[in-house]
Amino acid sequence: MLLSFLLPVVIFLIAYLALGIAPYGDQGAMIIDSYHQYVPFFSELHDKIWHGDSILYSWHGSLGFNFVAAGAYYLASPLNILLALFPDNCMVEAFETLIILKVGLAGLAMYLYLRRRKGRADYAAVIFADFYALGGFSVAYNWNVMWLDSFALFPLIILGLEKLIDDRDGRIYTITLGLAIFCNYYIGIMICIFLVLYALVYWFTKRRYGAKAFFGDGMRFAFCSLIGGGLAAVTLIPTYYAMTNASQGSPPSGWKLYRNFLEVFRQHFALVEPTQLTGAPNIYCGLAVALLAAFFLFSRRFKWDEKLVRIALTAFLLISTNVNVLDYVWHGFHFPNNLPGRFSFIYIFLMVQLAWDVFGSLRDIRMPVYAGIFAAGAELFAAGILVPDKKLPVYTLIVSGILLAVYAVLLIAHKKEWHLNIKGHCLYPVHLLLFLMTAELAANGIFGLCMNGSVTRTSYMSHDAAMRQIRKAYDPGDETFYRMEIAQMQGRDDIMRYHFNGLSYFSSTNDDRLEKFVGALGFFNAGNKFSYKGATPLTDAILGFRYIVSKGEMSQPGENLTEIDEILEHKIYENGYPLSVGFVADRQLSDWRFVEGERFSVQNDFAHLAADVWEDLFTPVYVWDPETEDLEITGTDEDRWKYKKAGDADGKMIFDLSFEETADIYLYFEASHCKNLKVVRGEESETFSDKLGHIVHLGMCGPDTDISLEFTPDDDHETGSVKLQMCAWHQDVFEEVYDRLDDSQWIINKASSRSLQGILDAKKDGLLMLSIPYDLGWKITVDGAKVDQEPVGEGVMGIPVTAGEHEIRMAYFPKGLGPGLAFSGAALAVWIIMMLRQRKKLKK
Repeated sequence: MLLSFLLPVVIFLIAYLALGIAPYGDQGAMIIDSYHQYVPFFSELHDKIWHGDSILYSWHGSLGFNFVAAGAYYLASPLNILLALFPDNCMVEAFETLIILKVGLAGLAMYLYLRRRKGRADYAAVIFADFYALGGFSVAYNWNVMWLDSFALFPLIILGLEKLIDDRDGRIYTITLGLAIFCNYYIGIMICIFLVLYALVYWFTKRRYGAKAFFGDGMRFAFCSLIGGGLAAVTLIPTYYAMTNASQGSPPSGWKLYRNFLEVFRQHFALVEPTQLTGAPNIYCGLAVALLAAFFLFSRRFKWDEKLVRIALTAFLLISTNVNVLDYVWHGFHFPNNLPGRFSFIYIFLMVQLAWDVFGSLRDIRMPVYAGIFAAGAELFAAGILVPDKKLPVYTLIVSGILLAVYAVLLIAHKKEWHLNIKGHCLYPVHLLLFLMTAELAANGIFGLCMNGSVTRTSYMSHDAAMRQIRKAYDPGDETFYRMEIAQMQGRDDIMRYHFNGLSYFSSTNDDRLEKFVGALGFFNAGNKFSYKGATPLTDAILGFRYIVSKGEMSQPGENLTEIDEILEHKIYENGYPLSVGFVADRQLSDWRFVEGERFSVQNDFAHLAADVWEDLFTPVYVWDPETEDLEITGTDEDRWKYKKAGDADGKMIFDLSFEETADIYLYFEASHCKNLKVVRGEESETFSDKLGHIVHLGMCGPDTDISLEFTPDDDHETGSVKLQMCAWHQDVFEEVYDRLDDSQWIINKASSRSLQGILDAKKDGLLMLSIPYDLGWKITVDGAKVDQEPVGEGVMGIPVTAGEHEIRMAYFPKGLGPGLAFSGAALAVWIIMMLRQRKKLKK
């Protein structure tokens, strides 16, 4: 048992040593989304634990968000309590520690399953178990640390399901299923789909025929599954309510294959680079395991009906990774954003299960079967090399070919009962086979982890000391509330990582309404992530940004921002026109609607409706048609230019801007299929690589200003388009708008991580706009009387108020959490009764 846990741990540590992961070097394992999301989420949870903040809500991103729903996806693992043992500047090390711990536990869980399955506890069980723990799924996706709990629990769930069917004992199945769903409902969806299929297959392999037995066992399976799900209801129900407003994606329009199946098959080869973002699914589980699984079909110890249904189930999992409709279903009726085949651990489990079951009966299989399997394997190996367009590295082919050949020789030697006698000690082929499997496991694991790559730790941590000091100096505390942002983002969730009250946020649980809201205002928005980039003086005001942190001089900060401080080379700018998190606007703001693609019009409309100021904040500035290099303009609308590449070169679209009058200029761009926008102003330039676009501040421009905009198409597309709008900003109109809104602000005198209260002196009847995402979990009272919130601008909240002084309080309790607690409590009580009854039954 200890070895099944330690072997993956040691392999990970060796790989980390090779990568130079701290303390072995200056690298960190937080790649891709773990760099942007998971470590910041860990940091936020750590901060809440040590500061005693509520785990129900957080202000540190997204203007405020349901922390229960986000935590259900990212942070629900009970092992995360270990974060409290780490200093706040060691979240990277905490992240890496939890990865290694969970992968080791996966090996242990699989060992326990295999030991029970055949009643043998030897080194063979260890190595087969660790091919599950270090299969393609965990080597490629281990940095998705929140998936690893359910992955580690999966063998125990299957163990429990088999005990439920064999012995009518549902204790293990119920608790492990509930824990897996609780830890990560997303992986839980895939597990639950599989359990229905596996329960049917296992039931029939046990030959429990008859309608009465089927109905009885089926009801017992359904009941225990329901109780398992009920144990996780405390997170499932509030998350369900939150996710009803998340982006759902589009269902498939028809059936199709992603790629040639030979390209999928060769993912079984050793030393194949793991698929990270795009490519064939990660199904590696050891070449010996793949060979042995093929022998299962010819074993005499299993009936043909059992062999066929189990092989069919395994094949169905493999096919599902490459068929779009099946892939869509397995991923919870949602296409994954990159990271293909996230359910591949289930296929790996089935392959190891088949190989383990046949491992003890290899000598019962006839020699012609050996010859046929080895010949078929050689043909598939050759086809995998020659047929797919994408070629594999030479070292992959050499190592895989040698392993297949040596495994074939050892399996034949085992069949023939050959052995070596060395100084009176017998060396059997099975010993060499297990030794070679161990070498393959270690080599492939270390290779794959190294191919995943790493990031420089000191670079990732370079701003931490400054941000801690800034937070200490400018944190609003518990007697007021305001927001601050970071002008230049390093990671997408820096606001959460540094615990600022801000807007920038990257999460799979994002509210689709807020995404549209911030996008319509001109901020950077790319589906499940958005940021402060694209701010204007109006959005700074109405969203309550009092301070902006810049890593150096801000590019074109504008006259509304004043530098007031510098901490460790980070400049602090103060907004001269901040509004409170709540302010009274004209009641007609309820009619504020967004016009797609018209960011400046959206802000103009806000000023018109909220402040009853009918002059425009932004007025259009004409943009002349662009010059092109190696591009053809194929169509021109009012503010959009379509292009086509004229040759093999990338080409360029260049707008030379001209201004008849001096004005403060803002532009909005969208650049589909472009690498970037480069803004060249005299000798200086700034590059923006956000294809979906956002507002850019050019600053004061006049007849003598020399500015050009260069759009460079990407390498993957021959055609594309550029949308470009340019407007002049009118500070005098903005100040009039601000003065009218500043007149009636909600003055916060008490704030916490899930509540706000303060006094409002409304000069007139109107709508109190709250720059807080619309969420029915908020309970709002005005002078002690509960009031209902209404959506404002399709993303934030508002409540009607009358003229006069009011005490307003807000407290957050996620919708669905109360019923979730009740369901989980009831399910736990039922499980305890099940435990006691089973214990009493065993005593008899």
